[in-house]
Amino acid sequence: CLKSSTDLSALASCDLVVEAVFENLGVKRDIFSKLDSIVKKEDALLLSNTSTLDVDAISSSLSPQRRQFCAGMHFFSPAHIMKLVEVVRGKDTSADTLETIRAVTKLIRKIPIVVGNCDGFVGNRMMHPYTTESTLTLVGHGGGEAGLTISDVDGAIGPKYFGMALGPFQVSDVAGNDIGYNIRREKGILRDPKTGQVGKNRSPGMRYTEIADEMVEKMGRLGQKVQKGWYNYDPKVGKGRKPLPSTDMQQLLDKYSKDSPSRGTKLEKDEIVQRVLFPLVNEGFKILEEGIASDPSDIDIIYLYGYGWPAYRGGPMFWADNEVGLPIVLNKLEELHTMHPGSEYFRPSELLRDCVKKGLGVQEYFRQSKTDATKSRL
Repeated sequence: CLKSSTDLSALASCDLVVEAVFENLGVKRDIFSKLDSIVKKEDALLLSNTSTLDVDAISSSLSPQRRQFCAGMHFFSPAHIMKLVEVVRGKDTSADTLETIRAVTKLIRKIPIVVGNCDGFVGNRMMHPYTTESTLTLVGHGGGEAGLTISDVDGAIGPKYFGMALGPFQVSDVAGNDIGYNIRREKGILRDPKTGQVGKNRSPGMRYTEIADEMVEKMGRLGQKVQKGWYNYDPKVGKGRKPLPSTDMQQLLDKYSKDSPSRGTKLEKDEIVQRVLFPLVNEGFKILEEGIASDPSDIDIIYLYGYGWPAYRGGPMFWADNEVGLPIVLNKLEELHTMHPGSEYFRPSELLRDCVKKGLGVQEYFRQSKTDATKSRL
């Protein structure tokens, strides 16, 4: 039977504990330190539902002998609907722990994908350049009566054109714009609202816009849950879920776009798709380079089941390989990186360059690499 409690000591006899507090490393470390003393079974699994934070930093709060039983178990939101779970492997996580988490995930009818430990793991790490460039493209070309609008960007990426279940700004409103805000604050990128000083990790020359920060800090536009975000929401229209244009957000966009040389100009849908999705694909290549994901198909599964990627396009790596073509992706990224050197996510991955040089798709590249490795062992 299901029992609820507000007392951590109620977890003393558990075999598996999943922590799911908000994304703050200090808070999570404090909870794991307490679990270390409270949970009696030495081999109990102590897992974190973190979506971005360092699993090793979290597990370091445990006594050394328990760290092999610690990992990330990242349920995708909303957890009662989304099937994907990223199983995050820490440096001390044992193979048995990973297998147990995978078995438990399947038991609750979800799909486990084992990934390495880095900022954002696979899914959210790839989302960072996607959401960042969506906002920068909007601010760069928005403003005035003829400029790019929030709904233009969402329309290009969403179900009526590219095919994602929701556009980037709709996703932010559904998830809560405060989530991204808190992540940027945790990363040391935000401007301090009291002192006005820019965060220590916002490097000089870095492309950045504070439009998403101001809408949270000063306007309280957190998303659907407060009936205002990038869009307005009316409880009487579409059960409060239908995005409606906001004059307040248009005025804010006018403010932030006023100094852009491209202000007030529209972009074709295909250009929007390339600008916001090619950096996402490029990050996928970098993740494969680093061994955070072990195969391109793992990335595709994560995006199909965790992010509403259109199934008929086969996932971002499959799409880049088979529908777009890697030489086109590489050439566009080089063009965009020349235009915007302050956006590191436009710098093409070395793996992408190598695939194009060898005339191989990324899946073929990995398949060939595995075949060569098998032959070398024989």
